[in-house]
Amino acid sequence: MNSSLQVAAAAPEQERQIAQDWLDRFSQALQRSDRTALEDLLASDGYWRDLLAYQWDFRALKGPAVIAPTLIVEGRANGVRDFTLHPDYSAPRFITRSGRKVIEVFVQFRTALGKGSALVRLEKAQDGHYRAWCLMTSLQELESFPEAIGKHRPERVKVRVEGENWVDRLEQDRNFDSEEPEALVVGAGHSGLMIAARLKAMGVRTLVVESLPRVGDIWRNRYHTLQLHNEIDTIDFPYVSYPQTWPTYLPKDMYAAWMEFYALAMELPVWTSVRFLGAERDETAGNWTVRLNMPDGAERVVRPKHVIMATGGVSGRKKIPTLPGLDRFVGTVAHSADVRPTDEYRGKRAIVVGTSTSGHDIALELHQRGCDVTMVQRSPTTVVNIDPANLIYALYKEGRPIDEIDVVAIANDFDATISSYRDFSRIVSEMDKDLLAGLQKVGFRTHAGYLGGGYFANYIHRGGGYYLNVGASEYIIDGRIKLIQNDRIIGYEPHGARLDDGSLLEADVVVLATGYHNQEVDIREYFGDEVADKVGMVWGWDEGGEIRRAWRPTGQEGLWIQLGGVPQSRTYSKLLALQIIAELRQLK
Repeated sequence: MNSSLQVAAAAPEQERQIAQDWLDRFSQALQRSDRTALEDLLASDGYWRDLLAYQWDFRALKGPAVIAPTLIVEGRANGVRDFTLHPDYSAPRFITRSGRKVIEVFVQFRTALGKGSALVRLEKAQDGHYRAWCLMTSLQELESFPEAIGKHRPERVKVRVEGENWVDRLEQDRNFDSEEPEALVVGAGHSGLMIAARLKAMGVRTLVVESLPRVGDIWRNRYHTLQLHNEIDTIDFPYVSYPQTWPTYLPKDMYAAWMEFYALAMELPVWTSVRFLGAERDETAGNWTVRLNMPDGAERVVRPKHVIMATGGVSGRKKIPTLPGLDRFVGTVAHSADVRPTDEYRGKRAIVVGTSTSGHDIALELHQRGCDVTMVQRSPTTVVNIDPANLIYALYKEGRPIDEIDVVAIANDFDATISSYRDFSRIVSEMDKDLLAGLQKVGFRTHAGYLGGGYFANYIHRGGGYYLNVGASEYIIDGRIKLIQNDRIIGYEPHGARLDDGSLLEADVVVLATGYHNQEVDIREYFGDEVADKVGMVWGWDEGGEIRRAWRPTGQEGLWIQLGGVPQSRTYSKLLALQIIAELRQLK
């Protein structure tokens, strides 16, 4: 019997039945280990992305002939079973994804170790059968170590000695005087706080170290008028949402205050003004010897089994290019991360090198402080107005639970991701056509993004190369912020930049808005060449279409990298925590 479902044009009330019938046939084929039946349930160009449910990594497979036998063999080995429509998420419905009309189906299932969530996108083929174009499976809970939320939340605050209170217990937990942390998180930005909160909720003794004096200083110390470019709906932290009265785009200091509050609310032991000096792995003992420089200058050693590097959203160490003659410049030279535009810049002349987000933001604020600003463009930049840019997060406007959104966010493989990014880029480019034409008219070089995928493809591919316009583009178009291409600069001199026509572009300040190194630079410095060579490149898509080394095995046992923007850090922090707990509790 044909294992696919054939129907006439589907009415809305039929969506659930179509999904249920496909799921019944899928479950029966798995139980019978019927490869032919499984293949017939999958689209010829379909894919399966698995995150920790069938194997302990992130992986995507293509085509029924590859997917079907793997589902059978690995599913049997890992006890994957009991596929049902998800009771807590949206009912099956028609929707367009990556330009394809599909029925999107949320599924719940079990494994030998816990529970998982799956997403299936059923597409009607020319023969009238519904087949899965997308199948995503992800482990979401370890049954023996659930998150301490909902029915698993503690009834009361546990204290060690009668008469103590919550504050006493926090101080005891924070000191780590009588026991070692099981996991050490380096960095108390959003990435570090999120993975620490996940691990703590699952019962892992976790210590966070931060080099700055206060949690949130990484934002608090940035230029005065900075605001986040992501809408508040998209940047929830695990377990907690923002006050409903807060603005759509958070000012930096409000966001910094939120991070400090979050660390306290989640009861996270964070040591501030502490520098991570490096670590060596003891493979026999299965732990790290980590050296920390404490606030009083003393060195302390801790021995966690796992180290999680969370030293930047995508990257943390400033990239300082070698520009000919810049060492002879007598004015101020600073990286954009270190510039705090104030009224002292009024009347001064600034050259801003770089035209991605930091370059635009710094140039705009310097101009608004009364500075004469010239931007130097070194390579084409993807520019999108801020409101169209945030349409990429339209899913967050649909009123879905954040956990459901996170399941959708991990469903695409590389091809589906790029296809959706290209569609989005075409839409916003049309919306922004007047802006882009204005920029091109004054000589600003724009770009369609990596593989035509717009700014978000640039973000994944290289962590930069784009600007979400909040006003600087208009200043460039009307000439209030001047523009020059880098190839016109012969070299820098004591009082500015010498141009190819012999003139001198005079300057008092040169701001290097030249981005950051990826985290492989940190890995090499802190862990040495042997570990760094195992880890290799960090960030960007690898040959399998997954992001290199982020939230998944790095090649070095006990070393993990937690990074990305807030939505990614939130979504993948759970998956990273599950992997760490599985190793700590010897589940794999």
